Amino acid sequence: MKSKKKLILIIVGVVVVVAIVIANLTMDTSNETKVQAEETKLKDITELVSASGRIQPRTKVDITSEINGEIIFLYAKEGDRVDDGQLLIVLDTVQLRSDVDQARYAVSEVKARLAGSKASLDKAQEDYDRLKRLHETNLTSETEFDNSHYAYLNAKASYEAFQAQAEQFRSRYEKQLDYLSKAKIVAPMSGIITYLDAEVGEIAAAQTAFTQGRTLMTISDLNIFEVEVEVDETEINKIELAQECSIEVDAFPDTAFAGEVTEIGNTAVLTAMGTENQSTNFNVKVIFADPNVKIRPGMSATVDITTSRRDEALTIPYSAVVMRTYDMDSLLAAREEVSDSGGGVQAAEADSLDQKSDHDDDEEREELKGVFVVREGIAQFISIETGIADKKSIEVTSGLSEGDSVIAGPYRVLRSIKDGEPVAIEEKSSKKEN
Repeated sequence: MKSKKKLILIIVGVVVVVAIVIANLTMDTSNETKVQAEETKLKDITELVSASGRIQPRTKVDITSEINGEIIFLYAKEGDRVDDGQLLIVLDTVQLRSDVDQARYAVSEVKARLAGSKASLDKAQEDYDRLKRLHETNLTSETEFDNSHYAYLNAKASYEAFQAQAEQFRSRYEKQLDYLSKAKIVAPMSGIITYLDAEVGEIAAAQTAFTQGRTLMTISDLNIFEVEVEVDETEINKIELAQECSIEVDAFPDTAFAGEVTEIGNTAVLTAMGTENQSTNFNVKVIFADPNVKIRPGMSATVDITTSRRDEALTIPYSAVVMRTYDMDSLLAAREEVSDSGGGVQAAEADSLDQKSDHDDDEEREELKGVFVVREGIAQFISIETGIADKKSIEVTSGLSEGDSVIAGPYRVLRSIKDGEPVAIEEKSSKKEN
């Protein structure tokens, strides 16, 4: 029995020793940081600004009534094609015709009064002219002459007052005629009725200085469509007129329509003001290059505006770009050392991004944009200048050469990696597993 226990203990001990040996053999004892790297390469790159919006006709007109009145005839329905000048709606004209008649009677009355006033003026002028001649030869008294003069002035003033009143009544009459003509609403342009909110028997409310009139219908030209999108203020400076666009309509998956920028807003559109979601955008209109009969107003669309292109540009993954802050004295010394030895620039320690020594100040530090390049198993920080970018890659205009191996991940490594740190590049298969 004792020999059995002893044998079991020996077997267990051997297994433990073998396990320890295997673990030591398979354990990675190196201090190298595992990184993912990509080579810089030449390729065509296109910078895009993406925005979403809704499709609308380039030309449309909202029809409202200019007078208050009951709709008694409706000659169109939604979807109808109408021509310029075609009769669409007729409003009740009973009251309007009564107002026109009253205005016309008032004009006739004031014309008669004006004619009577003119006759009185003519008589007063004749009397005045006759007494004036007699007064000049001392054949009439001063009193008679003065009375005729004042009678003439009074008749002239009365006549001028009737003239002004006649003009006023004539303007009122013309205004009533205009109101009567507006009881018939006609199409201001040719197109399709894309919206209708009117029924016979309803009251069409007029638009005034204090109220917004109700839109009775909308006429649209469906031959030319556009998309109105909102572009963020950080990207609006990249947008220019006539830039090419790719338009994707949600209703037509896997289909892209060509277009171009036709209008750029000058006034900012503020949304969610005073909240953490506040944004400042600018309206941009993009026109479809080719009409499509299946497109309808109000459809959702996404627009990719091509703002810049580069052929055979040196590119790196966007994720490879990092920012590092340096002490200027150390940086200058490192650069001098690099020029002599050909080594990498000595980057600041990770902690130095937020901390400074006692003798440092803001003027002595510089924040640089750069990447970490793998050279002989060592990560070296290289300052770079960049150009345009697409969704995945960014153009490098200085600092790198084609074929350089830059560290592109993982993100946690890029946050803490230091210049001069030993690294090991993971194989692509390992990347996929991770």
